[in-house]
Amino acid sequence: MTLDERPWFSEEEVHYYAEFLSGVSSASQRNFRTLIATVSEVIGETELDALLRKLLAHAIRTTGAERGILLLLEGGRLAVRVALDRHGASLGEVADYSHSVPESVVSENKPVIAEVSGSQQVLGLSESVSWLRLRQLMCAPLRARGRVLGAVYVDSRLEGKPRTDADLMLFHAQAGLMGLAIENHRLFREAWEAQDVQRQLATAREIQLRLLPRSPARIGEVDLVAVNLIAAQVGGDYCDYMPLEGGRLGLAIGDVSGHGVAPALMMSDVRGHLRSALLTRPTLDGVHVALNEELHDELTDGMYVALFVAIHDPKSRSLAYRNAGHVAPLLYSPARDRFEVLDRTGPVLGLFASGPAAARTLAVEPGDCLICCTDGVLDRPDPAGDLYGVERLREAVRTASRKGAGATDIAAAIRGDSEVHACGRPLRDDFTLLVARF
Repeated sequence: MTLDERPWFSEEEVHYYAEFLSGVSSASQRNFRTLIATVSEVIGETELDALLRKLLAHAIRTTGAERGILLLLEGGRLAVRVALDRHGASLGEVADYSHSVPESVVSENKPVIAEVSGSQQVLGLSESVSWLRLRQLMCAPLRARGRVLGAVYVDSRLEGKPRTDADLMLFHAQAGLMGLAIENHRLFREAWEAQDVQRQLATAREIQLRLLPRSPARIGEVDLVAVNLIAAQVGGDYCDYMPLEGGRLGLAIGDVSGHGVAPALMMSDVRGHLRSALLTRPTLDGVHVALNEELHDELTDGMYVALFVAIHDPKSRSLAYRNAGHVAPLLYSPARDRFEVLDRTGPVLGLFASGPAAARTLAVEPGDCLICCTDGVLDRPDPAGDLYGVERLREAVRTASRKGAGATDIAAAIRGDSEVHACGRPLRDDFTLLVARF
């Protein structure tokens, strides 16, 4: 049974708490009103410190004690969370009290009541009771869902009205409701924080989607489409295309190491640096060197960026590219039924201070197709664990291209074939695809 499936109170606790509510006597009615008041004190309280103060103040008031201390288990040890006198004034976190009493209560999971009237009682209970000159004290465990959360402790230096087992039973029941309120607050905060995280992630995802290029698109004579499917709320994959001076076209696809929010934020940074470099640097060598210098200074904890960047020049019918550790794109010629592998030309960005190797250039003919993808495409498994792989990707491209399909149709063919391969199972990694038909 998981924690969330556990009942709030065990059957033994319910029986114990209900024992003194079984009659119609004035005492039973008074006890019932006390417990209802305990619940009423904390309904709607969303701040933990305020909740603890209200709970303790109510316990002091109903027991007639001079002061009280509420302790919670933190790292396996009891820590004072709030200490008050009978007027509600704070006693601070270093208030003197009999440490051994709540420690015993928590370890044995049993409440304690004491009337100190002689030295033998003092010595039998705790030496600290003597020098604190205490005459009465009660302490009970704070419990919820089968767990001990801490203890509530009240004491007095005045002799006062003698305490009875019925008083302890009521105090124990109060402590149970206090534990319930504290646990309920924890669950509420966790649920609220989880919802807040989801809202933030949804906002981050919306921003990411806005950073992706308009798709499908046509820039010059090039037909373009980008597909970005994420396995979680936000992803670390990136793809982009943008017109450059002289009718040229910039293309990019990348992947930041790791998963979650940090890679997603870094990829947004990469996009900004890359677009700036493509607009201000005349060559791909200059683009990658500048980008690597920026990332080497910014990335931490072993993070890196695998990035493929290419520039298509329609005048020379050429494609210059640099591949910094990314999955090798494919340049397919339907006329020749031939694939060119645009393999790595250098290491990933950000890990090393020195820049990657020089750019390479390929000839591009009308009708040729560039297929760029991240490892989430090639490494998508079927139910047996076999990966989609390069060969199946090639066949999907070849089949679609023979039909004279555009970039959108080729991308749809790859995505559809991937779904068939995975038998519709959800993504385990981000799926990013960039297709350009020249």
